[in-house]
Amino acid sequence: MKIFEESWVEDLERKYHYASKYTTPFIVRLALDPLLSRERNKIEEWFQTLPEDVKPDILGRLRNKSSHQHFSAYYELVLYELFRRTGYSVSIHPKLEEGEPDLLVTGKNLDKPVIIEVATVFDDPEWEKEEQKLDRILEQLNKIEHYFFVIVSIESEHIPERVNYKRLQQFVTQWLDSFDPKITHEPQETEYRADELSLKLTAMPLKMLERKPIVGSYMLPARFIGSIQLRRVLGKKINKYKGIKELRLPFIIALRLTDTPLDEKDIIGELFGRMQLTIKRNLNGEVREKWGRDFSGLVTPKPGLGGKAQNTRLSAVLEVRSKWLPREENAQARREHFFRLIHNPFASVPLDHRIFKDYPQLVPVAEDEKQISLQWIGENSDEAFD
Repeated sequence: MKIFEESWVEDLERKYHYASKYTTPFIVRLALDPLLSRERNKIEEWFQTLPEDVKPDILGRLRNKSSHQHFSAYYELVLYELFRRTGYSVSIHPKLEEGEPDLLVTGKNLDKPVIIEVATVFDDPEWEKEEQKLDRILEQLNKIEHYFFVIVSIESEHIPERVNYKRLQQFVTQWLDSFDPKITHEPQETEYRADELSLKLTAMPLKMLERKPIVGSYMLPARFIGSIQLRRVLGKKINKYKGIKELRLPFIIALRLTDTPLDEKDIIGELFGRMQLTIKRNLNGEVREKWGRDFSGLVTPKPGLGGKAQNTRLSAVLEVRSKWLPREENAQARREHFFRLIHNPFASVPLDHRIFKDYPQLVPVAEDEKQISLQWIGENSDEAFD
């Protein structure tokens, strides 16, 4: 059983041979792009180490044209290989009394098996729809070939479901035809407004006088996405295995933020509460300011609960960061993964620091009646997994 099996790849090539790069699913680009052959070989190699009984599920989700399905399976594979390579025994989808977690890690320096659930956080579904609608616009614009490349910016709050592409193409073609590429050296701007669609278009002359597809870059409106999606995903995973308390097993959520403006600060805020400034005035009129966290965190002790912590079944959150490394033209693309672990100081079963000793970890270092202090250890570690 292979992921990138020849007949499947050939079928994709037939279906997507004339497809635009803007509307091609990620798995298709991964399967067909010659610059991604190194990445394909790596994934294939990892896949072949899996037990035979779990391969069909991982295969189906990895090949899925939905990014949600593909990346959830991909990061299960990444973590499986990470632990396997560092000497642990790893089971994928083991059957427990309460469901089948993504991974169960045992062996080496662990006193107890560790349960791991992989969670990928994507943009709000409405934003994904906006991206898909923009992709269709870019696909149509890129059918135009000219002596300029065009920067496309969305000015309307929402892209309409129906766009008169023929009208848009005619407008852009006539606008570009109005410039002489031999003497036009400065950027030219215009706006297109029709069908509730508002675009700002900036034309930049090409260095070489030859006709090429026009789309040079593009931009959606600024995203004002909060942490609702992140909190929802964390809460769902935390509540998935309520019996973990009885099993007395450490529980990690491996979190990957995919194509969102969220970052590590947002994760910490959702776990331990958001930062707030408290201003107090004493009887002498002196004003004191103090920064601290509110009680909104998923694991924060709540005054309404008598100061008891919540969701103590969660031992830690593992943040997974992935990036494509810079490369020279026509060089093979290479993707690396970086890990940072945020421990839950209120966990009923704390996680042993040694399991992630080569990576930065936010750990509790001091405790008094009012608070627990956390501090990063190994923060300068640049250990990468590839």
